[in-house]
Amino acid sequence: MTSFRFRAWLAGTAAVIAMPLHAQTVAAPAPAQDAAAETPQAEPDAADIVVTGSRIVRPDFAAPNPIVSFDAANIQQSGNTNVTNFLQRVPALTNSVDSTQTAGSDRLNSQPFGAAGLNLLDLRGLGPARTLVLVNGRRHVAGQINSAAVDINSIPTDLIERVDVLTGSASAVYGADGVTGVVNFILKRDFEGVSARSQFGISQRGDAANRFASIQAGQNFGDGSGNVTVAYEYNADDPLANDDRSYLRQNRRRYLIPNDADVGDDPNVPDNVLQGDLRYPGESPFGLIDVAGTLFRGDGQLYNPGTPAAFYATGGDATPVAGFVGDLLPRIRRHGANILTHYDFSDAAKLSLEGKFVQVRATTFDSPTGNYPATFTLDNAFLPASIRNAALAAGLTSVSSVRDNLDFGRHGESDRRQTWRGVADLTGRISDHATYDMYYTYGRTDVRITKINDRLNDRYLAALDAVIDPATGRATCRSNLNPAALQTPAVTFTPGASSGCIPINTFGAGTADPASLDFFQLDNSSAARIEQHVVNASITGDLGQFFRLPGGPVQFATGAEYRKERSSFSPNDYLTRGLFYQYDEFVIPSPSRGAFDVWEAFGEVNAPILEGKRFAETLSVGAAGRYSDYSTIGSTRAYQFNGVYAPIRDLSFRGSYGEAVRAPNIGELFTPLTGASSFFTDPCYPEQRGNGTATRAANCAALIAAAGGTLGSFTAANNPNAVSFIPGSQQGNPDLREETARTWTAGAVLRPRFVPGLTIAADWYDIRLRNAISTPGAQTIAELCVDQPTVDNVYCAAISRQQGTGYISGFTVQPQNVSRFRTAGLDLNIAYRLRAGRAGDFDIRFVGGYLYRLDTVATPGAQVEDQVDQPGRPKYNFVLSPSWTLEGLTLSYNLRWFDRVRRFSKNTTANNPDYAPADLLRYNELWQHDVQVQYALPGGFALYGGVNNLADRKPDEDSYDLPIPSLGRYFYMGAKVRFGGR
Repeated sequence: MTSFRFRAWLAGTAAVIAMPLHAQTVAAPAPAQDAAAETPQAEPDAADIVVTGSRIVRPDFAAPNPIVSFDAANIQQSGNTNVTNFLQRVPALTNSVDSTQTAGSDRLNSQPFGAAGLNLLDLRGLGPARTLVLVNGRRHVAGQINSAAVDINSIPTDLIERVDVLTGSASAVYGADGVTGVVNFILKRDFEGVSARSQFGISQRGDAANRFASIQAGQNFGDGSGNVTVAYEYNADDPLANDDRSYLRQNRRRYLIPNDADVGDDPNVPDNVLQGDLRYPGESPFGLIDVAGTLFRGDGQLYNPGTPAAFYATGGDATPVAGFVGDLLPRIRRHGANILTHYDFSDAAKLSLEGKFVQVRATTFDSPTGNYPATFTLDNAFLPASIRNAALAAGLTSVSSVRDNLDFGRHGESDRRQTWRGVADLTGRISDHATYDMYYTYGRTDVRITKINDRLNDRYLAALDAVIDPATGRATCRSNLNPAALQTPAVTFTPGASSGCIPINTFGAGTADPASLDFFQLDNSSAARIEQHVVNASITGDLGQFFRLPGGPVQFATGAEYRKERSSFSPNDYLTRGLFYQYDEFVIPSPSRGAFDVWEAFGEVNAPILEGKRFAETLSVGAAGRYSDYSTIGSTRAYQFNGVYAPIRDLSFRGSYGEAVRAPNIGELFTPLTGASSFFTDPCYPEQRGNGTATRAANCAALIAAAGGTLGSFTAANNPNAVSFIPGSQQGNPDLREETARTWTAGAVLRPRFVPGLTIAADWYDIRLRNAISTPGAQTIAELCVDQPTVDNVYCAAISRQQGTGYISGFTVQPQNVSRFRTAGLDLNIAYRLRAGRAGDFDIRFVGGYLYRLDTVATPGAQVEDQVDQPGRPKYNFVLSPSWTLEGLTLSYNLRWFDRVRRFSKNTTANNPDYAPADLLRYNELWQHDVQVQYALPGGFALYGGVNNLADRKPDEDSYDLPIPSLGRYFYMGAKVRFGGR
């Protein structure tokens, strides 16, 4: 736990708030007077404690690791009840995955099972898998299936005392996964009294409401030797759909699409331009039926195809693109119960216990289902006469209709994640120079994944095949009259008069009968379980009883750990048997199960060479190491060297160098061969060949020639499957090895005595990751294949092309140890507290980031891809958070800014500078203004309210989440109370 000292204990506050003043950390300044603040107590002397990133007890100014800390007051002043939203303001965590990124079709299609509503932290933009999340310095069970990624929804918002964000090599101290660093949530302990808070928020447009409530109660006992604290928390977020925002609807939304006016790739004409009223050609909510070259709508009217626009159409009867994405925010309901207790039997035996249960239910809807196509005989009861007559005249016996079923209700997913976690810890003093700590942690996450509005294939085909019942003169399912007439074998029902089949009319828009939908639509559930066991024992102390250095005794920590992780997925039987219609479930999953365990030994030492000397107020060096033996990959080693030098009290320098590892997770190793499908925009289409690396065009020519195709006729228009999903597969790779990262940090901390209350910290970081595990999506694999120096690479081996044409016909997604990453940059953290007497107290916090580099190399020898200035990875960004407190009144302001990020990769625009108009090559910069006012009333009560996104910033017109999500101006109000205790 990061060292800190309390600036003041404020009687009757609604939260226990620590005001840290770190040498290694610029901590969040707490308000001078909170909800029930009365008279501040005297500031106690700082004590040596344990900091995040180390197990050794030391003074706060002697910590070598760069840490950014935020406390409970900062979280509340942000107005965010979602902790991930709050942490995204930290430059190192800007690319974290919040609820906006786990809702709707764009998100669920990339993670088709169990991802709805997940919140995952991504440190330094290298992915959640490389970010280690701890709670009170200990590992936490994952929330994402087959991974080690923790769902931040499972961490109680109002039980957080502070959050420490550490950059640097953390594997030597905490084990694998922390190759980019650690995010450590420190929870409140020794809580006395009762504290409660409630908050309600809603957007200016009256939607996306949030309701939050929490209560905590704690009591000391045994003359202060023990404490028990219990807490409950509830949070509810309402969904937000694309069409809830008028500027995202069909009549106003515009998209960047290929420019048909750019003939021959004219360098003076942009390749892509903005286009409105965009529609998917060849499909319609009315149904599109081609009868011998004459196009009909499903209602019998002639079909208006609109005007061609690249791969799309504008105007006409085709299905609008806008709104197809579905939800922009999921519906989330979260309940959390926690208990924390401890009892100090003596200095030699202190027992603490933690237990919690959290249930998160997240529901989101994506795109509508469709018929791509469905075939009908001419005696169908709902077939319009105009279509029937045209088909008969053409000598046809059936027709096919392509329809987007907007009237069926959207396809969706509802995930219920239940997390149990328990910790038992025994610690105590062995002697005046050593203490021990032993703990056991058990965590389990059960996930129930419910797919919503899937169509059972046999039932749907039966409902589509409608005829007139001669006995009643009304439409009925043909299989009701003749069970043998079913187009496909019945699996889920028994055809016949009592089958319950109700015919469905898909000729026209808005024609669906809800009773028929009930017959063939099914909400089906699958289950997953993630388990974690951790046993850890360590001894920390110093060698002062034997010898001392001029700066003090040599400190040490040593110990061992055993960890076991399990993950399993049991898909619904209907899913594994492929019983759903067409592309309702484009992934046909297989049951999966995987586990690994690891035995580890670790040690750490700190040598305080000098202390209190002229030009050497502090000089210390340290080292840490960890040896791990995995049941899957064998042994790994991690280490770190560090040092701190303070020539004077006001200024200190710190640095570290180390090697960290990440072991492949269960999904990367054990995912069985599973069916999948994907839509491709072939990078070898003529208009795409110039959008990659300099080798793309030549590699495309080689691939097409090898398949027997003709380069001149290789176009989307000639590809019969250009708008179809291509079947493929995905699987794990048991031959994966560990990733290895070399990390160094160097920084300085200035705390000038002539400016009391000011702390400035600047730290440079550099992370080089080799043998990185890469699992790109199918479309990305196709692009990486032709963007490598030659076609002799693992990505081309994963793409199949049809003989005779060269069009993509299959793919395999599998992780490989082939990538390299390197990132480097600067973090700047400034905190200043000014006590201005009658004018009140001023707190100013600035956290800024400069991303110098973020390079990716897909395979050895491939071209370096510069990812600086990509979405989620801005080159410059900062958050400025000043506040002013006068008696019971506190005014808070927050400004979040980052610079313009690229719409397209740097490689794309470097090779094709006219890829889009100059003003559309980047998204606009972010300027987000948040304000809050709080007033503390006598008796422990406080009221507060605020506005986030005060200027009502909107995303750019071709986006729904950049540079800011579509939520808009957001109002909230809250109240809190504290009775008893300190």
